[in-house]
Amino acid sequence: MALVIALIYFVGLIGSVVVGRFRAGLSQRGRLSAGLMLSSLPWTGHQIASMFFWPVFLVVWLVRGRPASPWQIELSPRGTMRVARVR
Repeated sequence: MALVIALIYFVGLIGSVVVGRFRAGLSQRGRLSAGLMLSSLPWTGHQIASMFFWPVFLVVWLVRGRPASPWQIELSPRGTMRVARVR
């Protein structure tokens, strides 16, 4: 029984990463660069929290009526990306 619970939690952890990247507008391919992570610290912190506490985040998201993501990709004039809150 404990193995089943651990597997469900692990699948949810991976699923939260996939969903978080998709909702922000990032590709599922490749790794995130350190520059993107450091320039997007609020999003990075939110992603880490949602990875480990995904059941709570899922319930809150469902209770709120499945709102759209507050995060989106922004491109700088130099062509670098960062994830920021929608204005």
